[in-house]
This record gives sequence, C-alpha cells and structure tokens, in this order.
Amino acid sequence: MPSFSMKPCAACGGATVSHAAIWVSNSGDMVALGFAGLRTTWIVRTLSGIGEWALSLLGHLAFHIARIVGAVSLSDDFSKVRSDRARVMWEDALRRGIPMEQLFLFGAPADTYRIRIHGKTYFVDSIPTPPKKQKEALHIDDKISFKAILRKAGIATPRSIGTTSLSTAKKTLKEFGTVCVKPRYGSNGYHTYPFVKTEKELEDAFKSAKELCYMVSVEEHLEGNVCRATCIDGKLVGFLESQYPTVVGDGVHTVAELIQKNNEARRDGVAEIVVNYMHEGYIGRRGYTLESVLPEGVSLPLTYRAGSSSGGSNREYGRNIHPSFIPIIEHAAALTELPIVGFDLIIKDPLASADSQAWGFIEANSLPWINLHHTPFEGEPVNVATHVWDLWKD
Repeated sequence: MPSFSMKPCAACGGATVSHAAIWVSNSGDMVALGFAGLRTTWIVRTLSGIGEWALSLLGHLAFHIARIVGAVSLSDDFSKVRSDRARVMWEDALRRGIPMEQLFLFGAPADTYRIRIHGKTYFVDSIPTPPKKQKEALHIDDKISFKAILRKAGIATPRSIGTTSLSTAKKTLKEFGTVCVKPRYGSNGYHTYPFVKTEKELEDAFKSAKELCYMVSVEEHLEGNVCRATCIDGKLVGFLESQYPTVVGDGVHTVAELIQKNNEARRDGVAEIVVNYMHEGYIGRRGYTLESVLPEGVSLPLTYRAGSSSGGSNREYGRNIHPSFIPIIEHAAALTELPIVGFDLIIKDPLASADSQAWGFIEANSLPWINLHHTPFEGEPVNVATHVWDLWKD
C-alpha cells in the first residue's frame, strides 16, 4: 500500500510532497487521455467547476450546508494566500475592486478561490479563466501529446516517446543518444533527469520518474537555458529566461571549491547552492564529481533547476526577444486553444534568430507560474495578472 505521507524530496526540488498522491493525480489524468469524453482531474480542478454548480438551487444548498458543518470555509485574509501565483492575481483583483476569497477544506487552504465579478459569483483556480473561455487541457499538460501536436505543425520540439517499458526506453536511448527522462504527466520539474547517456543512468532515472506517473517520457536532450513564455488570449505577454547555477573552471580548484566560491560571491536575492544527490547525479552524468578539478574555461551547470532560487539567475524580456520567435510561440498558443497557457522552451540565446540555433518547446502548462514574470531577478517585471483579468471584460 503506497504511503500518502508528506516528505521532503530532493528530486522534487526540495518540496515536501506525497509521491503517492501525485502518482494518483498524474496517472489518473493519463488514464483520462485514453478515453474519449472522460475527464479525470485532481480535487482542485474539480473544485474549480464548483461555481456554476453552486449557482443552481441544489448546489447553493449543498455549499451552504458544507459551510454550516465546517467542511468548507472562505477567507478574505490575503496573508494566507495559498500560492504566489494566486497572490499576484489577488493583488490585481484588489486594485480592480474585485472581491476574492480563498476556499478552505476542513481548515486546509485550497488553491481555489471565490470571486464576484459582473454581478456573478464564480469558484476559480489560482489563475481565473472566464467560464466561456475554458477549454479542456489534459492533452496539453501531457508532455508527449503536446509535442506531437507541435511537431505535426512543424514547430521545433525534441523527439520523444511515452512508455511504461524500460526496454523500450533503452531502445530510445540508443536512437536519440542523450535523453531527458521525466514523468509523462506532471509539473514543477519533479523527478526530471536531463543529460542521460548510459543505460545505468536511464534505469535510475526511469525508476524515479515512475514514482510520480505510471508512464514515463523519454525525449531528446537539448542544451540551453529554460525559458518560460506565457501567452494570454493567444498573445505572448511574458518571456523569462532562467539560467542554471554554473561554475567555470580555472584548472586549479575542484567543483566543490568553485561552488563554495560562487556561494561566497553570490548577489543579494540569489539562493545558496546546497548540494544534494540530485546535483551530484547531474554533475556525474556530465562526467565530473565534486572532487574533479574543472579545466580552465569549462562551464559546468550544476542542476537542471534554473533561476535565482536555485543559485542561478533569470531575466525577463517581455516581448523583447528575437522577433523570429514571437509568431512561432503565438502559433503554438493558438494550437492549444487555451486562453491562458505557459510554455517551457530550451533556447541558448533568445536574442538570436530561431534559425541560427537548436531549440525547442518541451512542455506546456495550463496553470503556469505567472508570478515569475512579476518578480524577475533582472529585466523589467511584466504584470501578467492584469492580462488575465482583462479576459473577463468581454
């Protein structure tokens, strides 16, 4: 019997999670993809549809009964907001005079909120989408289906397969050469293993990925920074490039010593690099150990997790990237048919032409972390939340 207990996990970026609960959620959504018309979602997404239900007489009564018995409560205490993603939405709601309350289930905060707008009440996710604009997103959150849609349209994306078989994954490794292994369905980069080159590395990564989903994604590895492009109503509004924490060799110091030097010289707002087994594994897959003396001039990324919170950095570009990328990104947004969508891309240089480099889309998110555009380490912040609320004007 799997354990649903919450534990810190380095493979989940240090988050405190229940692997069993995530496996049920991710695998349930994968099952839903196999049955036309069947929609299986986790509790938060189920709750997001409660608004229309609550408007009916039965729904209204049931909701109020749940409040009376203490199963459900609402709070307008902004300080208890569940996520930074919801926080930026709530801040903009306050500026616009839109009442917003957080839903609590048996005293625990849910990432679901009640808003009142245009004289009507709705229950929404942390990123509120108007009911008439809502679209099914299961096939977009699925890493394999999403890339297949883009590949068919001639949009750059790495080759990939979804499989439950380790032997199939090994055949794919031989075909692709260097791969990235991750749960086929999931988010936040949990249990993701880039730069896998050997069968032993593949076996370890495959086992870890299956802890969060019964099916695993094996895709071509791309070199470059993680870039997050957010589109609202089909238009690119935010583009954040995140750099990995990286050390540069001097031919004298070990990797461990270079990490310490980086930590000592880091700028305000950049997190300390605290090495764990995920760092050691990633460094190892690139051919080094903490005790290796890094050759002069060689740059070594320490983890696939990028941004200032991981010891790296990030920069917001808004729409000020090379113009060749913008129509491609907006074409991808149109293909998803979602009014709000975030893309993860691997790009070496967003200021250089798309044709001049190897790059590609790797994931799409129907609930992107828009707050990252609001608080970049470098570059001008972009208020994505206001673009979301603008969807409610129609």
